[in-house]
Amino acid sequence: MMLRAARPSRTHDMPAVALPFWIRKGYDGLTFFGHIITHSKQEADAINQQFNTMKNHEMIHLYQARSTHDSWLCFYWLYFVYWLKASRYCRHLKNAGYRLNPFEMEAYAHMDDLDYLNRHPNGCTEWRTYAALPLSERLRRYRQ
Repeated sequence: MMLRAARPSRTHDMPAVALPFWIRKGYDGLTFFGHIITHSKQEADAINQQFNTMKNHEMIHLYQARSTHDSWLCFYWLYFVYWLKASRYCRHLKNAGYRLNPFEMEAYAHMDDLDYLNRHPNGCTEWRTYAALPLSERLRRYRQ
């Protein structure tokens, strides 16, 4: 998957595949180099057949990868750096590295807006606004 992955700008739809051992409990899906990883075949089939809020959330990550120099590696590197920085807030918030990650904050903020991707054809960049905020402000916004 990783070695054959097309650049984010060349990916227009992400197929869902079931790889249950790749996902921790409590998470529904994972974007991995142009694929959506799910817990079960039934979930994967549901995502592939209908554009729902979960697929929208994962597709926002695709569009975010487009805005990070159109590179999956750059996207994952930045994701890891932001996750690491936010992880120090774990005593204030469980899974702070994930919940305060700018990429996740944008994806969660707009996952219910199924027209969001149509308004941002060249990439979603709101994550940069979240990244510029101090962690304490991100924590405050998350708790709202």
